[in-house]
Amino acid sequence: MTYPSDVIIGEEASVVGNRLLLIDPRGEIDENDLLEFMERHIEPAFWKWWEQKEAMRRAGAKGVVRAMQAETTVAEEVQPVEVRDVPRGPEVYLINCWHCGGQIAWRTDLGFQGSCPYCGALIQLTI
Repeated sequence: MTYPSDVIIGEEASVVGNRLLLIDPRGEIDENDLLEFMERHIEPAFWKWWEQKEAMRRAGAKGVVRAMQAETTVAEEVQPVEVRDVPRGPEVYLINCWHCGGQIAWRTDLGFQGSCPYCGALIQLTI
């Protein structure tokens, strides 16, 4: 392995890994302790992050509408916005999916059961 020049390297290095590698280049940490730390702290955090990232990528591939700013020209005139009363809409709760962590604006008028639009996990809203 090649380490950056500012890393102090010992005679042997301790390495553990699954999908990721965790290395102690000095070899001061026992392999079993390094493995326990990897399994208890790093792997769960990594997979939670990875699943959320993949869910967002899949949602983007399915044609989710994204807001984009239109280009304006100097010739366009800006019209004043007309203020008007808008009737109150349904109750909306901002929730996070228990499975992928995706944020969902949940409309209660459509019911209290449904599925996550990102990963498809079943959700029961309890107020």
